[in-house]
Amino acid sequence: MDLKSFLKENNGFPENRRVSVSPCFMENGEEVLWEIRAVSEEEYRRAAEGKKDKWAALCLLSVVKPDLKDRELWASYGAVDGEQALKEMLYPGEYVKLLEAVKDINGFQKRRKAWKAQAKN
Repeated sequence: MDLKSFLKENNGFPENRRVSVSPCFMENGEEVLWEIRAVSEEEYRRAAEGKKDKWAALCLLSVVKPDLKDRELWASYGAVDGEQALKEMLYPGEYVKLLEAVKDINGFQKRRKAWKAQAKN
């Protein structure tokens, strides 16, 4: 095994994904897809530190579009931050749909499937 495989430039983080979250957001008669990205463990740890809702912290880090840091977006939903805006934007089922996509791109679903497979054996 070569150390070069583990260097940052060879990490192989997944590319950003465009996902369907909610049909409520339309442009030219078509649903606007959300863009999400994978994050590093360190990035997640810093963002989630001291937060009650760790999954919301992961969603905030992972969502690229819409820009949940945009104060104009916050104001349109009467929110004080991105987390509150996100929770105002989506119905509960849509939030779960987003969270599942975020978990998947960040490796949680693969681990879960592996744990289930190990439990069966």
